[in-house]
Amino acid sequence: MLPSLFIFTAEKENPRLALVSLAGWAIYAFGLVFETIADYQKTVFRSKPENKEKFITSGLWSTSRHPNYFGEILLWYGLFIAAVPYFSSPFNFLSILCPTLTTLQLLYLSGVPMLEKAGLKKWGDDPKYVEYQNTTSCIIPCLGGINKNKTA
Repeated sequence: MLPSLFIFTAEKENPRLALVSLAGWAIYAFGLVFETIADYQKTVFRSKPENKEKFITSGLWSTSRHPNYFGEILLWYGLFIAAVPYFSSPFNFLSILCPTLTTLQLLYLSGVPMLEKAGLKKWGDDPKYVEYQNTTSCIIPCLGGINKNKTA
């Protein structure tokens, strides 16, 4: 949220609303919608009794194993980008730490590692889950899937 403080404390006479800020808001909105759709799809999937012991591979979850985190990351970087035109000091750019630390937390501390470990514990013996893990991007959506054996 730190980058948004620069927007709200900027001088109102010269808002310097640039295309950069508009691009940031577009990224923010896309991330918010992407995360919301991913969370909704998982909620609907889990609400069905026949999916009780299954993992989701449909919708956005067919393009990424953690599409909600992808949306979350975009959301925070979008907010930072939207605030850049309002920066009045080079030190304001240190607010990049907010989205960066959130990304690092999701990728390496609390988000992905915990869920990947839990998934392996629950479905690690299921060939379909192993295939899903090997052919679906962890974070960044990939419509055609991934192939770990490719060199490019």
